[in-house]
Amino acid sequence: MKCLICGTSMSFYFSKYFGQYSLENVDYWSCPECGFTASKTHFDLTEDEWEALNVNFHIDHNKREDNPYNRHQRYFNQAQMLYLMLRQGLLPDKPWLDWGSGEGDVSVQLKEHFGFELENFDLYIQPKISSISKSELEKRTDSFNLVLTTAVFEHIRNREVLDEIESFVTKPGCFAIHTLVRGEIPKDPEWMYLLPVHCAFYTNKCMQLLMDSWGYTCSVYNEHAKLWVMFRQNPSEVQKLVRRLNTVMRWEYLHYKKGFMDYWP
Repeated sequence: MKCLICGTSMSFYFSKYFGQYSLENVDYWSCPECGFTASKTHFDLTEDEWEALNVNFHIDHNKREDNPYNRHQRYFNQAQMLYLMLRQGLLPDKPWLDWGSGEGDVSVQLKEHFGFELENFDLYIQPKISSISKSELEKRTDSFNLVLTTAVFEHIRNREVLDEIESFVTKPGCFAIHTLVRGEIPKDPEWMYLLPVHCAFYTNKCMQLLMDSWGYTCSVYNEHAKLWVMFRQNPSEVQKLVRRLNTVMRWEYLHYKKGFMDYWP
């Protein structure tokens, strides 16, 4: 099994028993070079098996009234972060795209609270607003000034999909990513991020390699939105605008770094 990020041969890391959603023992493999960790068990599923697993899990969890993962708080914080960055000149104006948007909750928050529209695409769920069909999206490579993905990267099983998502960003545009990224992936079957539908886990080094391969120079992170935004512009110009926004906010609202902002150790 080759690493999606750097192409190095991966090796067995640990196993976890689920006993639900047709999952029993799941084997996680790790890359010795960049630390990318993935479930070989999930990667070996057929497309039908993979889709059924995701559909069944999300039926059980996305509609729960108790909202166990505080998604709506995150959606609002992400919408607020992106809008504040837009107002301060850190982000170009629309068109913007949320790839893998689900029902389009970030777009709903942007429209209701900030009067800004974000287009939505999802393979399996019909967005509530501003929906783009697959056939329409296929014609719009390199046409969005911002591409956003939230809770998507941890569900991806091949590098081609990562590259496809990024391909919709215009050359001067930005790429915004919400997933869990840390210094290393713990060798722990009880780690909280090992949900039945999560199959790919990224380290800070993974994200730096992805940034390099896609031509991004610097990035910012906000811990409340749990969102990174990557830029292709001159890092010193981005840093200047980040400082201006943080001054207006009167706290370090955005954490900036040339390269990947490795916020979590």
